[in-house]
Amino acid sequence: MRATDDLISGPAYLEGAGLYARQAETNARAREATARLIGAAPGDVALTQNTTHGMNLGVGAVDWQEGDEVVSTSTEHPGCLAPLHNLSRRFGVEVRLIPPPITAEKIKASLTPKTRLVALSHVDWTTGEVLPLTEICALARELDIPTLVDGAQSVGNIPVDAPATGADMYAFTGHKWLLGPEGMGALYVRPDFDAPGANTGYLSIEDPKSFDAEGNYDLHPGARRFEASTMSPVLAAGFAAAAEAAYERGEAGLEGIRRRAEFLADLLEKVPGVTLRSPRPAQTGLVSFEVAGVTANDAAERLLRERFVVRYIPDPNPYVRASTHLFNTEEELEALARAVSGL
Repeated sequence: MRATDDLISGPAYLEGAGLYARQAETNARAREATARLIGAAPGDVALTQNTTHGMNLGVGAVDWQEGDEVVSTSTEHPGCLAPLHNLSRRFGVEVRLIPPPITAEKIKASLTPKTRLVALSHVDWTTGEVLPLTEICALARELDIPTLVDGAQSVGNIPVDAPATGADMYAFTGHKWLLGPEGMGALYVRPDFDAPGANTGYLSIEDPKSFDAEGNYDLHPGARRFEASTMSPVLAAGFAAAAEAAYERGEAGLEGIRRRAEFLADLLEKVPGVTLRSPRPAQTGLVSFEVAGVTANDAAERLLRERFVVRYIPDPNPYVRASTHLFNTEEELEALARAVSGL
C-alpha cells in the first residue's frame, strides 16, 4: 500500500526508524515518570506488562539449584506465589511461607544458608497492612540475600521510595492505584544489583550492532537489561500519564485515599455482625471485613448486584475487600455501608 503525498508530509506518517524513535521516546517518558514517582533514576526502571511479569523477571534473575530455598509470606497474592511454587516444580526449590503477622524478626528466623531470595509484598493485599519492608530488606542485605517486592498494592496507594526500602527488585503495575492502562508495569532494579536479565532480546543489548555470530554481546548495565523487545507505545504513554498525574497529586492524594478508607471503616465498624480485618487507623485505601453468616464470595456477589464493586479474598483469609480511591464520594461509601448492613 502506497502512502499519499499528504500523509507522507503530515505528522502522522512514521516509517522505519521514525516509528522506532517515537516508540523509544514514549518508553523513555514512561520510565522517567514511573522512576520519579518511586524516587528512582530512569535507568533503574524497566518497563513490563504488569506486576506478575515483573515478579517472574525477578525470580528468573536467580540461578536456581535443587535444594535452594525462597522465603515469602502465606498471604501473598498468586502473582507472587505462583512464580515461587513454579521454582519448586522446575528446580526442587523449597518455598518457605511465613504466616502473619509479618515481622522482620520472623523473616530473619526463617532464613538459612540455603535461602536464595526473599519475595514478598509491600502492602498485604488481603488486609491493606503495610509490611516492615525496610527492616526486612536490611537484614536480607546483611546476609547477601536478594529481595524481590510485589508493589501491586503500594505504588499510588502509599508513599513509595523504592531505593530507600533497600529492595533489590521492586515490581508494580499501572492499572491499579495509578488508574492507568492494563498491560503496562515496571520493575525497579537496584543500581548495583548484579543479576542477569531473565528476559533478553534486542532491547536488552546495550549495542545491538555488537551482537556477533558467536553470541557475544553486552547487556544494558541498568534495569533495561530486563526489557526484551517491542512494547505498545500507546500503553506506555498511558502509563506515563498516570504516573505523572499521581506524582502531581503527591501526598495530598495519598492522604485523600487513606481518609476515605478510614471513613468507610468507621461506618462498617458500626454495622452489627461486621468485623474489620484491616489496620486502624487506615494505612492504605484497602478496607477488608467479614460479615457474620455470609461467606466473602456470597457477600461480594450480592453487593455487585447492588452495583458495588468489591472483591472477596480467598482462603486463608476469606475477607470482603473494598478499595477506596479519590473518586469515591462519602455518599457512595455510606451507601456501601448500608448495603453491607442489608446482608
